[in-house]
Amino acid sequence: MTAPQPTLSDFLAFISTTMQVPTAALPPTSPWPGVALGISLAIVNPALQNMPIPQFDAANVQLNTGGFSIYSQCVYYLAADTLLNITPDVPGFTYFARQRRKFNLNGFTSGVVQSSGNEASNVSMVVQDAAKAFTLANVQQLKTPYGRQYLQLAQGFGPSTWGIT
Repeated sequence: MTAPQPTLSDFLAFISTTMQVPTAALPPTSPWPGVALGISLAIVNPALQNMPIPQFDAANVQLNTGGFSIYSQCVYYLAADTLLNITPDVPGFTYFARQRRKFNLNGFTSGVVQSSGNEASNVSMVVQDAAKAFTLANVQQLKTPYGRQYLQLAQGFGPSTWGIT
């Protein structure tokens, strides 16, 4: 069975239902969802289209119906992250500016914190090997829940699928 392919209409539904972006902040005529989707389609590894999708028959529901695939989910999550980063606000609304402030999208981050401490406490966390090879784009994607979800799904299939060797 061929995995469903991402579409602009499904991404618009994702923006409305999952992201809950108000229609007034992103009018139906806005070009930015298409731009974000195009960028995402160019970046998400197409090898994810070949990932097996588990089938189950709980109350006759199958995961591979209704436009669901690991690839399409990766595309929509990365497109959502991109949308928050690039979309200008329409006059009279500050939705995207507020989201950029909320997630510190305009603030520079050069990497992940490996260790932190002060005189009263000291905490150190293990930095995953994949994080050591993060690009600036990946570090930026860590800032939004959609970018993190994209990275989680893409990394779940291994470093060669994600593109890091």
